Amino acid sequence: MSGYGLRPRRRTVLVALLVAAAMVYTLLAWRPPPSDDFLRLQRFMNPPGSRDAVRAVKSSFDWSAVKHEFPPADGAAPSADAAGKSAQGSKRHRIQHHFGRETARAALERASRRDAVRAEFVRCWRAYREHAWMKDALLPIAGGYKDQFSGWAATLVDSLDTLWIMGLRAEFDEAVEAVAGIDFGTSAGDRVNTFETNIRYLGGLMGAYDLSGREALLTKAVELGDFLYGAFNTENRMPVDFIDLPRAKTGERLFVEDSVVSASPGTLALEMTRLSQLTGHAKYKDAAMRVMRVFHAGQNRTRIPGLWPIMVSMKTQDVTGGDAFTLGGSADSLYEYLVKMAVLADGRDAMFNELSTRFMRAAEDHLFFRPMLPDGADVLISGNANYDGAAGRAVLDPETEHLACFVGGVFALAGRLYDTPADVATGARLTRGCVHAYRSMASGMGPERWNLAPCRGDHSVRAADCPWDEAHWEAEKAKRPEWRPNLPKGYTTAKDPRYILRPEAIESVFVLWRVTGDEWYRDAAWDMFRAVSKGTRTPIANAANLDVTLGGVPVQEDYMESFWLAETLKYFYLTFSSPDLVSLDDFVLNTEAHPFRRSSG
Repeated sequence: MSGYGLRPRRRTVLVALLVAAAMVYTLLAWRPPPSDDFLRLQRFMNPPGSRDAVRAVKSSFDWSAVKHEFPPADGAAPSADAAGKSAQGSKRHRIQHHFGRETARAALERASRRDAVRAEFVRCWRAYREHAWMKDALLPIAGGYKDQFSGWAATLVDSLDTLWIMGLRAEFDEAVEAVAGIDFGTSAGDRVNTFETNIRYLGGLMGAYDLSGREALLTKAVELGDFLYGAFNTENRMPVDFIDLPRAKTGERLFVEDSVVSASPGTLALEMTRLSQLTGHAKYKDAAMRVMRVFHAGQNRTRIPGLWPIMVSMKTQDVTGGDAFTLGGSADSLYEYLVKMAVLADGRDAMFNELSTRFMRAAEDHLFFRPMLPDGADVLISGNANYDGAAGRAVLDPETEHLACFVGGVFALAGRLYDTPADVATGARLTRGCVHAYRSMASGMGPERWNLAPCRGDHSVRAADCPWDEAHWEAEKAKRPEWRPNLPKGYTTAKDPRYILRPEAIESVFVLWRVTGDEWYRDAAWDMFRAVSKGTRTPIANAANLDVTLGGVPVQEDYMESFWLAETLKYFYLTFSSPDLVSLDDFVLNTEAHPFRRSSG
């Protein structure tokens, strides 16, 4: 046989294998073309000439000109994709479900629900425009305002991409012009919160830029990124929790706090990486990666290997020493960003793949539990754990909080990225656990913090059976002085019974809908929206509800954080929109729901 050919049968088999491989690749990589609705929205919101229609006004101080005493990126181990190139190139991992064509009846119902969410947003936006324009937050009962995030118009910046997504072009154009004039050289106070500035302001600017292409937004994002880069101007290049603005202008070193919540330094990587991608300057990502390498080095040396304690010291680079663990407040977005960084890199960043899978397995073993419920619902709850030194083991605390409801969506994202259906299933059970809390409370809204009775005996993720045991529930609630008679069976406390307009539950419902295509999630979202709207509405906007365990006329607090418009209503709206609007195949949403494009070259 000639060395230049193959036998016919062998050639036929080879061709068949190549065709099969091509079909599998096409199936995995296939995405439906943009819908007519989405294309119309893009054409409407981004007309010719809009990219440069507004010119950014330079801030009164040039943060890029600061000569840092300890240049943050100096000495950093160079990453293989210094400017974020791991997210460049063709995407191979499909996140979203393959959605088919919806019926005319289903489309009408979906559009009606979507428009109801949009109307709720427009009410609030008009109130903000009238009573709190260019301020951080609206007071939704008094009609006043407050500045708690440096006075840089947090609600305005945080809402930019929601305005675009909802097709509010006049409002969006006005907002872009206003944002283009924000002065990041001064602030309402001398101390600027690094975490909040990063997720709300920098995230908001880049998310709106990724949707609209408005150059003024990228210009302001770079200004703010250069300011935040100065947070790493410390002797060990770890970031400060609060930036001393006057001192930061001098370039003199800042001083890292003795102890901070782990979410604060752990929630910088996504924004800094995206800024490096958009600008081509590696310094932002390199500064954040130095921090994440500290978390990576310590991940398996903690009391619960795979998880980090709530409190850490970036001053001493000690992320291992504490005894209290949670995926809730103070730690939540640290874990969220592990998976979202992996998604941004399309699974090609080995460090974030390892960080993600380690935390997920540890959380399953030590934090997740199945609650005992009268209806027998097979759901999971993310609790807390405390390390008992005398016993030499971690002890579950069956308390959870609304902030932990993000984790169902994160498990579903990871399950799609890594092709692990069991993780999608776990994410679904966690998400349904949070929906169960909403549906169980008299108001139809979930509380800020609550306890449940774990299943008797085996309450782990793998618990196969969990029969209702009234005596066990009575014994569990007897341990809780916070128990109240208006709590539903299975629940032992509502330690903080407020609903403060938080997004985490609807966030996971949205992700599970987009990942599975299961209509259960959209129906749940509609129930949640109606309850939230009813329980929080004021004459001008929406306000926090003080006690979700009560029905009837709601008791409210004059409080409306920017995340109500930036996140909560956005997730409701996207749940009832065409699945290709901010497709999870094309975007990663930061912890403030700002969509960052998964770059493709």
